Amino acid sequence: MSGKTPEKGTPIKTANKDSHLANESQNGNPKKHGWFRRNIPKAVIIIIAAVILIVILKIPKRDRYAEPTPAAPVNVTVMTINPEPRFAETFNLPAVVEPNRIVTVAAEVEGRIERIPSAEGSRVQAGDLLVQLNADLIRPQFEIAEAQLERDRIEFERMKELVENDATPRSDLDNATTGLAISKSQLEEVRARLERTRILAPISGVLNNTLVEEGEYVQVGTPVVEIVDTDTVKVVVDVPERDISFFDVGAEAEVFLSYKDQEKSLTGTITFISELADQHTRSTSVEITLRNEKGFMRSGQIVRVRLTRRVLQDAILIPLLAVIPTENGNAVYVVVSEEAQRREVKLGTIEKDRVHVTLGLEPGDKLIIAGHRFVAPGQKVNVVEEK
Repeated sequence: MSGKTPEKGTPIKTANKDSHLANESQNGNPKKHGWFRRNIPKAVIIIIAAVILIVILKIPKRDRYAEPTPAAPVNVTVMTINPEPRFAETFNLPAVVEPNRIVTVAAEVEGRIERIPSAEGSRVQAGDLLVQLNADLIRPQFEIAEAQLERDRIEFERMKELVENDATPRSDLDNATTGLAISKSQLEEVRARLERTRILAPISGVLNNTLVEEGEYVQVGTPVVEIVDTDTVKVVVDVPERDISFFDVGAEAEVFLSYKDQEKSLTGTITFISELADQHTRSTSVEITLRNEKGFMRSGQIVRVRLTRRVLQDAILIPLLAVIPTENGNAVYVVVSEEAQRREVKLGTIEKDRVHVTLGLEPGDKLIIAGHRFVAPGQKVNVVEEK
């Protein structure tokens, strides 16, 4: 009985399967319908993108190489180049004032100092008494020498008369002549020693320092006073090696100094140019001598010297602000046919706010002095002012 049940059940399962397939054929495959529902939006998006791409491709292309809009003219100010008939190429250097002479006066004879009539800082003239030494020991020697000279003169006159009368040999006159000469020399020597007890000023100037005191005993060669001559002064300036060849002894130089908060200008003359240059700075010492009677300059004072290197004819000078520094040098802009044209220039001496142009500009050029930093080569310009 148990063996018949599976036989009877098999047809029933087959019938159920066929019934299920019949229902699927009637209602459609649900998996297939789900795939369509998922992919239809993507297909629509792809179709729309393709349409947009076709539309874009059909739009006319713009000309990528269209002419740029011309730049508007730049407003500039120009000046016409007019050379200066005479231009002194000068430069300034610091310098130091030195006295014309510093003399240390020494004692020429020994003795005790009796008097020093002049005070330190006072002006003395050549020949003024600086120091008086005691002469008590030298004056008697002078009187003895005078007496000996007078005795020898009398003896010479007597021998001369005797020789003329053939009363004595000629040798006696020769001896008397020699004795007289010796006496004269001895008197001159003592007189010189006596005179040198008065130590006098060898030059005019300022008694800058008294090195001894009254009552002090000095030996020969002892320094007693120092005199500084500042009526004439020397201004010493170190000139660079590249410029020294432009200067000669006798050339003039201008010296500027401050005196009581006022600027003074004095003119001097180059009196000395050293033959040896400084080994470290490669500069050469130059001395400028000038009068200083009014005492504007003092020793050690720092002053400014203006030296004229040379005088140029028909020199072109332009404002320094008109120059544009470049990697290879300097440049300026000029106006040519209403356009900016760049010129490379070579510069020389700078004088205040102007500079000397040695190469690159010609007389009559229209130099741009304002607005030149906003232009380029070939750019149109509008001249709003001409100087």
